Amino acid sequence: SAASAGESKQAEAEDDKQAAAPEQLRVSIESIRSTRERESGGETGMGSQDRFYEYPNWAMLPTVPDGATAALTEALDAYADTQQKALEAYAAAHQNSAEDDSLLNRYAGDVRLTRSDSNYLSFVRGTDSYSADAEGYTYDSKTGERVLLTQIVRDEKQFDSAVDQVTQEIGMTELAALAKEGFPANKLIWALGNEGLELYLPKSDGNYVMYIRVVLSYESFPDLFTDRVKARPAQYAAVLVPNQQAYIDGKRIHVSAPSGQSGSFTVEVDNKEHTFKKSEESGDLLSLVFVKTTEGDFLYCEFVGDIADDSQLVAVNMADMSENTELGTPGLCTGFDLQRVTDPATLFLNARLDTLSTLTASLPVSVGQGGKLEVQGSYQYLGVTELHTKQALTLSLVKNGKESGETVELPADTKLFFYAGDGKSYVDFRLEDDRVVRVHIASDENGSDGSLWKVEGKYYDKDVFSGMRYAG
Repeated sequence: SAASAGESKQAEAEDDKQAAAPEQLRVSIESIRSTRERESGGETGMGSQDRFYEYPNWAMLPTVPDGATAALTEALDAYADTQQKALEAYAAAHQNSAEDDSLLNRYAGDVRLTRSDSNYLSFVRGTDSYSADAEGYTYDSKTGERVLLTQIVRDEKQFDSAVDQVTQEIGMTELAALAKEGFPANKLIWALGNEGLELYLPKSDGNYVMYIRVVLSYESFPDLFTDRVKARPAQYAAVLVPNQQAYIDGKRIHVSAPSGQSGSFTVEVDNKEHTFKKSEESGDLLSLVFVKTTEGDFLYCEFVGDIADDSQLVAVNMADMSENTELGTPGLCTGFDLQRVTDPATLFLNARLDTLSTLTASLPVSVGQGGKLEVQGSYQYLGVTELHTKQALTLSLVKNGKESGETVELPADTKLFFYAGDGKSYVDFRLEDDRVVRVHIASDENGSDGSLWKVEGKYYDKDVFSGMRYAG
C-alpha cells in the first residue's frame, strides 16, 4: 500500500500548505435595494419645495474576484438571492411605515467583512443596524460550504472557559451565559476575524439592540482552533476593540487614552508602555486597526477630531514604536471604514464629500512605507442615494472608471445613483440598467437659487437635478 501511504503523505502536505499561509481574496462590496421608493417634498401648502427620494431598504453584498473558486462564487450568488428576497419581503411588511423614518424601520443590510482569504470568507450582517435581525456568515473558501461554529470550535468545555476568561477581562461577565447557551445550538452571531473568533452578543434596551463584539483570539486559545483556522495570510489587517487587550501577531496590545480632550495616549505592548502625542483638541479613542505588511507592522489609532466630523489618525510603527501623523491622505478623509478591514492592500478611508450632495464616501488606500496610506483610485459611494434629472441630459458613459468615449442621452426624470467621484470635478452615477455615466462639475457659488455647482459647463445643479441634500 505504498500508493495509499503516498496519498496520505500528499494529503498531509496539502493540509500543511493550507495551514502555512492562505492568500488574501480581494472582496468587493456592492449595494442592492428593494423596489420600494419613498418620495418627500414637492408641492406643499407652503409652496414648492425640492423633492427628495430614498430607498429605505437596501443591503450590502460581498462579491469575490474571478480568482475565487466556482463553489464560493455560487455560495455568494445564493446569498445575494436570499438578500434580495428578504429585502422585498421586508419592504412589503413595512409598506405603511413610510412616515416612520426610525432605524427600526430599516432593513438590517449592513455588512462587516472580517476575514477574506483562500481558507475562509467571513462576515456579519446587521450588527450595526440596532435591530435583532443580525446574522453571521462563514464560508469555506474552497468548497463554498457555510460553516457552523461547532465545526470551527470542537470542544465546548474549552469554549466555555475561554468565554469566561475574556468576558471577565473586559468586565462584561453578564454576557458569558448568553454565549455559552447559544454555542451548542449554533445560535450565536459570529465570524472568523484575523485576530480570532468574533462573537457578536446582543444587548437590548427594549427598543434598540447593540451588539458587543467579544474576541477569542487564536493566540490566547491556540488549542481551541485547528491550524487551518489559525493560519493567516502573510499580510493582513484587523479591527481591534478599543480599550481592551488584543492578542495578535505574538503580541499583547492595549491602547489607553484619557476620555475627552488630551494631548497624549499610551500603547502597551507586552507590558512595556509607550506614550505618544496627539492633537491637544482631539478627544476619545474611536477605533484601532492593526496591519501586518511586508513594509512592517502598524497600529492605526483614530481619535475624535477637533471639528465635529473630523477625526485624527495616528500610525504607530510596531518595529521601533515611532509615530507618524503625516499619512499622505487627502484632507477630506477621516478614519478607516471599519466594515472592510481584512487586507492591507485594499483598505478604505471614510470621507465626507459635498459634490451634488453631502455624503460619506470611501477612498481605497493601501499601506506603504512607514505606514503611509497610498491612494488606489477614486472615492466610492456605498448605498443607494439617488438624484433625478429635471431635464434631458447628454452624459459620457464610463467603463472601468474611465470615460469610454461614448455618450448617452438621458430623458428627464431618469434616476441616478451615486457611484464614484474625485470630490471636485466629477461624480459617476449608476443607472437603473447598471450602466455608469459621468457628470462633470465645477464649483460655482454664484448660481441662482443657492446652486453650488456648474454641471457639464453650462447648467446650474438645481436646474438639472432634484434630490440634492447638503449638510448645514
